[in-house]
Amino acid sequence: MTRLQGANSATLRRLLALARDLLQAPDPQSVLTLSGRAIQELLLADGALLLLVLGEQEHATEFDRNGVMQTAREGTALYRHARQAIDNRTPILLPDVAADPNLRDGSLSAGGTVSLIAFPFPPIKPVCALAVFWYHRGRRDQLTKPISILRHIGELTAAALGNVAYRQMIEGHVAARTKEITDSARKHAKELHRRDQVEEELHRISVTDVMTGMLNRRGFFLNAERSFKVARRQGVPSALIYADLDELKAVNDALGHDAGDRLIQNAGLILQASFRDSDVVARLGGDEFAAFTLDAEQPEVILARIHSNIESFRQRESPLYKISLCIGIVQCNPSSDLTLSDYLSLADKQMYERKKARSKPGIDD
Repeated sequence: MTRLQGANSATLRRLLALARDLLQAPDPQSVLTLSGRAIQELLLADGALLLLVLGEQEHATEFDRNGVMQTAREGTALYRHARQAIDNRTPILLPDVAADPNLRDGSLSAGGTVSLIAFPFPPIKPVCALAVFWYHRGRRDQLTKPISILRHIGELTAAALGNVAYRQMIEGHVAARTKEITDSARKHAKELHRRDQVEEELHRISVTDVMTGMLNRRGFFLNAERSFKVARRQGVPSALIYADLDELKAVNDALGHDAGDRLIQNAGLILQASFRDSDVVARLGGDEFAAFTLDAEQPEVILARIHSNIESFRQRESPLYKISLCIGIVQCNPSSDLTLSDYLSLADKQMYERKKARSKPGIDD
């Protein structure tokens, strides 16, 4: 025999609908709203109270005759009997008790009697109780009939509240864990970005000449080697330029090392202005510079462009010293087996031969 043997099919359908709706309830407010409506529809009670006791904390919700939630009031007959049912682990059936004025709405008299049921659940160690009352005198055998329905409403409500609390706890843990993972990922990404910036800066420092801001010898070979391989693979004409700054020692001796440093910087600016951004221009060290260009022009054209830029700089800046470069240029054959270092040596040798051959400082035309 089931608990609901005496219930009719309409009651069963309503309880099943309640169970379904409670299962989908997103929060405690929704659970209590659904339960209050079911109490009104299935028990036709004039008032009800749901009491939940969790350790030292108590949570009570009252419902009026329409199943609408009301502010719970301690000290009412409903509250006292609900707590007594939990403490004694025993249902309370009161078919004929004096009406409690606190139970009644303003439209009803405080006199008369009421029938009241307070049922605890779960049965082994109850933590909840649902208490309901009606504004009429009843009999004890009459009060036993709605107990099964009352029990199911109470147990379904308690289960739904527990389900909501558990789901909210899980969602809270998931949200906290998600935030933790997100924060950790953000910190990790920030740290990686910082490391990338540090590595990029270290790389920049390692390939940059401090005095001129140009590429240094290491930077020249790293960048020019890539361009050299592209030119060879695609059969593109290219050239390697080796330049030596004249009279640097004389400037240092006559005007000081600050002037010598400015001479080196000026020579670097002139050479950079003489080539495209895609070309590789560097200070190899001391008074030596090099450039690798994917330029189809003849060496004489490149020399003339550098000479023109030197003259323009002289007229514009009027430096205290003369800027003079001795330059060697070799064209790179894409089909040759010579390496970049081989072409640099050839350009250096050509520069040295020109320096010996000319009779005075300047550009060897």
